[in-house]
Amino acid sequence: MVENSKKAFNESNFSKGILDFIYESGVTMEDLVNAGMELCVGVEISPELKEALGKQILKSLADINVIALIMAGIRVEEDFKHHRLREVNVDDDPAYLYSDEVLGMAIANQIAGTKAIFNFKRYDELKPGILSTLGPMLDDVFAGLVAGCMSKIFEE
Repeated sequence: MVENSKKAFNESNFSKGILDFIYESGVTMEDLVNAGMELCVGVEISPELKEALGKQILKSLADINVIALIMAGIRVEEDFKHHRLREVNVDDDPAYLYSDEVLGMAIANQIAGTKAIFNFKRYDELKPGILSTLGPMLDDVFAGLVAGCMSKIFEE
């Protein structure tokens, strides 16, 4: 029955939202909030702080530029994962692949400016929570989203 529902949905020409693509990548809102909280220092982690981060993530996901950057990362990750480009093999996340970091920094910058890029470096290097389980593009894409949103909630 689930397969029939999926097939009917896919054939109905309904478009999907960015959250659908994120969830299909194996990432939930809870995962993103938890990753954000793991590197939060100097303040008490409260339900209100988690809620503020969740709201900021949703607000940021309404920005067409953030959406475009995340979708670029999702699509490239998918192509790399399935070896659709014979010239590219990033199974071991090679050091010379830095476009993933460029996407992550661009996402962080779009959300909260230069300060978020510095925060991105922390999330990129330490890879808290779900970030440690993602592929070479998506770990940085979502590190940028989390870092940007964490920076934004502390500026307000």
